[in-house]
Amino acid sequence: MMMDNLLKRKLFLSRIFFILFLALAIVALIGPKWGMGYAPSEYRRGLDIVFAMDVSRSMDIRDLQSGTESRLERGVKIAINTIASVPGARYAAAIGRGRGYLAVPLTYDNESALGFLSTIGASSMTGRSTNLEALIEAAASAFIGTSPARKIIVLISDGESHSGNIRNAINLCAREGIYIFAVAVGSDEGARIFEQDDVPDSQVVISRREAAVMRTTAERTGGMYIDGNRDDAAISISSGLLSAAQDLENNSLPGEKAKTEPVSRRPLFAVLALIAYCASKFVTRKTGKLPLSATASLLAILFVFTSCSQGKLLLIEANYLNSRGRFDEALVPYLKALEHEDAAPYAEYGIGLAFYLMDQEKAALSRYNDSQKKLENFPDSEHRELRFRNHYNTGIILFEDGKYESAADSFRDALRTDPRRLDAKRNLELALVSISMEAKQENRTETQQEQRSILFEYLKDEEQRLWRSREWTAEEEYTGPDY
Repeated sequence: MMMDNLLKRKLFLSRIFFILFLALAIVALIGPKWGMGYAPSEYRRGLDIVFAMDVSRSMDIRDLQSGTESRLERGVKIAINTIASVPGARYAAAIGRGRGYLAVPLTYDNESALGFLSTIGASSMTGRSTNLEALIEAAASAFIGTSPARKIIVLISDGESHSGNIRNAINLCAREGIYIFAVAVGSDEGARIFEQDDVPDSQVVISRREAAVMRTTAERTGGMYIDGNRDDAAISISSGLLSAAQDLENNSLPGEKAKTEPVSRRPLFAVLALIAYCASKFVTRKTGKLPLSATASLLAILFVFTSCSQGKLLLIEANYLNSRGRFDEALVPYLKALEHEDAAPYAEYGIGLAFYLMDQEKAALSRYNDSQKKLENFPDSEHRELRFRNHYNTGIILFEDGKYESAADSFRDALRTDPRRLDAKRNLELALVSISMEAKQENRTETQQEQRSILFEYLKDEEQRLWRSREWTAEEEYTGPDY
């Protein structure tokens, strides 16, 4: 009798725990949120950064403490080091002297901005006059108004401006929510622009760093002032940019409040549901040991989490963000996963996919190619799906760009990797049909041009014959007045 009561009590508890498990599982699927925390979707939305480079003639002066590099060379070095320290952001570059020009539009392909900045540092691009207003306005034109990313201009200059009104540019940035990180290069004592000995003292021009102008520009837009002569200038800029991205209360930009949102409690309920399920099985055991099914479940969960390397866990996080359309956020774990050899090929592919979805086709092609190169270190029999996807997605981009022959080659490579894929076969046939149609169109165009040429020659001959038939006959001898 006591055994029956004990068994009934255990079965009752088992039902209670199982019902609790179902309830907790349902709540976990709903994804409840409560409590306020910083919004990761806000601080990891990304950064849009434009380097505004002053390339006026005064930037060629070598008045830094080292004496071995010019103001411009120092500014370029700071910009390059900053890009290397803050990956995952979109970068652009603008230059200006008398006028401002947007040289590199915003792109996730950091190599574009780095290549252009290296070109500035390696060649003489400086010229007369300085218009900081035009330079800042050109840099501001790179931003997209609907982008949720933080908009920051890194202005690298000595602060001298001979035309324009920099206050207008400051007011524009303040209205548009654009922060200016002002990097002042040069010395406060200044140096001569013209070094010729035959220049009279009355015509000697001294160029000095206008630190007050640069500091005011940064303060009025809520940005930062950085002394470009310091060795840690790039570190200061990087720290400021990362603080702007994090959007925490103590790291937010001046005048801003941290943005918060309710914190998701789904993981908590998932764990509680698992515990309730194990308890429902445990209470019915006479020996007090876990049943085989519960033990197997726990071992399977432990195996999944212990067998996943850090790189694979980063890929899981990045893929989740990518699937939710949060491409800027996904780039951060993808870039971290590149440091792990087993995850690097998949991380390159994920970055390429994110770039493609953000309409950065050229950058996506480069990433697919890098992923394929990293796969060369593995046997051909491994990672077949990833190899196929690299070739297949490359073919899609090339086909959309009208490069049908290259697209066909990529689809062929995809089929060599996995001959069973019907989607690659259909796209290969479509590419071949497009090549044939393009060839026919070219032949038709050549035929039309040839027909136009024949018709033109015929009309020219007819016109000449018509005018020859109208040639005047020789005038008779006439001795009258000439008027």
